[in-house]
Amino acid sequence: MNNLGSPKVNQALNALSVLANTRTVEVYLPILKTKATVTPLLGSEELQLETMKVSGATFIQTYNKVLYDHVTFEDLAFENFEDFQKHLTPADKMSLSYGLLEATFSELPERLINCPKCKKPDTYVITPDSLIHDDTYSKDWDKDEYIEYEITSEIVKGFRVTFQMPVETERLKVVRYKEDSDLRKEIEDSGDILSPIELFSIYIKRIEIDSIKDDEETLVLTDKVEDIIPTLKEMPFDLKAKLLDDKAVSLFTEYTPKYYLKLTCNKCSHNFNWSNISPEQDFFRKALSVYN
Repeated sequence: MNNLGSPKVNQALNALSVLANTRTVEVYLPILKTKATVTPLLGSEELQLETMKVSGATFIQTYNKVLYDHVTFEDLAFENFEDFQKHLTPADKMSLSYGLLEATFSELPERLINCPKCKKPDTYVITPDSLIHDDTYSKDWDKDEYIEYEITSEIVKGFRVTFQMPVETERLKVVRYKEDSDLRKEIEDSGDILSPIELFSIYIKRIEIDSIKDDEETLVLTDKVEDIIPTLKEMPFDLKAKLLDDKAVSLFTEYTPKYYLKLTCNKCSHNFNWSNISPEQDFFRKALSVYN
């Protein structure tokens, strides 16, 4: 006899949900400049996240919805889920992902980490709270309204790039254009579903290239998927190097929370910081049991 839908089971699940939600984590959002309370993931939602095995973009969208459902903001209110995604920046999403990670899991699987001095690998246990330090949230957004704020940098004469603070709806456009096999390979290779160039591109609003002919207009690129990313990938190496080294983008990335572990090598006793951490990706690995 199947009792999964019995009144007692439903009552038990409701009681367990209440108990689970007593474990909450408060995080700070450096761009929105507010605090948020995050409650833990539930078993049924973990099953929802299995959609990543079907579609990476669907998984990200589902994960964002989980975040939206589990976060209470101290002094903000969004109209709906879409409005939430339109205002969710990489730095704030990282902070919320950390909150969900800590609220849901008291400990993460061991990680194999190489000592930078003796180069020998060893396993280390990671707890979410061990990732937080005095300089984790070092700077708040201190400019104009972040969605409208932009800055233009002339990489070389005739090649101008305008940067802006990206939001999740823009990131999803980039994710959707990739094959799911590429998303999974990227996670294995670089720890993120997007390549370094693609991550860089989400901060670009516009590229302007002056024509070398007087009778031709300046070429303006604004579509990330159709124009910007293909141009970045195929542009001459020396220009790509100058673009990636340009300091303008740091005006947006300097607000990113700094999560890292303070470790002591068990082989040579060398003290070092290990910062190869992405709360969102670590949450994916833990929730989907694909941690390696």
